Amino acid sequence: MRSLAALMSLIAVLQQAPAQPAQTHAQKIVLNVNDNAGRFIMNLKPEDLLVEEDGAPQKITSFIADSDVPISLGILIDKSMSMRLPLRVAGKERVPAAILAATGVARAVVKLMRPQDEFLVMTFDEKVQVKTNFTQDRKKVEDQLYKLNIVGDSTHLYDSVLNALDKMKKARYRRKALIVITDAYDTSGKQLEDIRSQLGDSEVQVFTCGLRSVFEEVPDPTAEPLFQLVLRTLSADTGGLSMIIDVPELQSTPSIQGIIGFAQIITLELRDQYTLTYDTNKTGSLASRFVRVRAPNLPNIRVRIRRDAEDPVKPQGK
Repeated sequence: MRSLAALMSLIAVLQQAPAQPAQTHAQKIVLNVNDNAGRFIMNLKPEDLLVEEDGAPQKITSFIADSDVPISLGILIDKSMSMRLPLRVAGKERVPAAILAATGVARAVVKLMRPQDEFLVMTFDEKVQVKTNFTQDRKKVEDQLYKLNIVGDSTHLYDSVLNALDKMKKARYRRKALIVITDAYDTSGKQLEDIRSQLGDSEVQVFTCGLRSVFEEVPDPTAEPLFQLVLRTLSADTGGLSMIIDVPELQSTPSIQGIIGFAQIITLELRDQYTLTYDTNKTGSLASRFVRVRAPNLPNIRVRIRRDAEDPVKPQGK
């Protein structure tokens, strides 16, 4: 009876013991905040924003604008057989127009970046080939882009994007972005859904430029073409943007203006960002939680988010 009484007493003591506080860690996320016209919203304050995780409001613990942070930029250019569409250029042989467009976009972006930024140049067909490792040498990058004029084999877009994101881990800077220039037709048999969870955890903002040689025929004219959906999803899942260029109209003034405009948008997007931090006791990837940031008192504001490359901070008890 004494043993039973002692056991009951111990249980009562344990039940009255205070619960251990949950461990928390700092969750960092990067924000692009724009109005309906795409203009970056400057001079935001923490009180302008509401952070929600799985529906619960979160307290912002730090908030900074970091437009001067140097950038590591990866450039991934599709050189598969489908990029061979020829274009007659005055005084020259027929050249692969899609490749010409791709290198034109890449060169436009490089010219607009800052001296401290670095670049990684890659191509892909069935696998990724590194043409120039991370470098700040603009001439080396541009010379390599001018040399890209030979097409290869099948298009393994999804695996190549993941491979390129893996190579981005060697970047010097925490601010990283990848530009994917492609006709977006994967021939590997894989599906977009096979890689979406990994995109959200990549810590790299992905921009896509689609080179369209023909218009897709779709049963429902109001439906979004698969070509466009793939590109938009690759970008949207990482907080990036997407653009479509019609290759047959490559030499037209609107196409050239579009390429230059897209390059300008990319460089602005990479510079005009905020980083905020909030404490959370939830683990797992950011993609596994429903995290939303909005500006409830500012009309017509769009906020896009991605995880910061320095996250997660080492957990600590509170």
